[in-house]
Amino acid sequence: IPVHLNGGFLLPGKSVGNNIGAMVARIPGEINNYDDNDTTDSSVDTAVQRLKTVHMSIQKIKNTPAPLISYVMAKFCSDFLPESVTKYIFQNANANAAFVLTNSRGSPKKLHIRGQPVESATAFFPLPPGVPVGIVVGSYAGVVSISVTAEKWAIPDADKFLGWMLEEYGRLRDEAVMIERKGKGKEIFKSSE
Repeated sequence: IPVHLNGGFLLPGKSVGNNIGAMVARIPGEINNYDDNDTTDSSVDTAVQRLKTVHMSIQKIKNTPAPLISYVMAKFCSDFLPESVTKYIFQNANANAAFVLTNSRGSPKKLHIRGQPVESATAFFPLPPGVPVGIVVGSYAGVVSISVTAEKWAIPDADKFLGWMLEEYGRLRDEAVMIERKGKGKEIFKSSE
């Protein structure tokens, strides 16, 4: 998971640059089945519960030195080692990661190039050596998009995979609307930080 070394905050006049480290995290995968028709079964995890569980597991690791160490190692490798050695190191340092997931927050307003509006922007993730799937959740001008880059063997049916992702985001959206209507929207992640 890419991690901005300044904690995700940019000081005025500064850019992100290449101040990004990375970490490998075990994402909880033991999730109870979700049944759209049965909302009474308390053993079923909701989309919000799943998101909160993942958020808490990632947040713990983000606060360790791992992202900074990976940044220093990557800088050293790219500055001083031959490309073939660097590639070998990164292929073997991914801890058998199944995917890379990141977000790309774009401008909340439409940008213009030479007076013409940029109607949409799509982020993508070039796959690092040894990682078969890269997922980016991006935003631009109030629109959220999902971009998936994958090896064919890892995701043989891209439409089905995207369908699963959209189903989960739909559940998350529906639950967020219900929570907001109950006036508890700001409390969801408070207890996890």
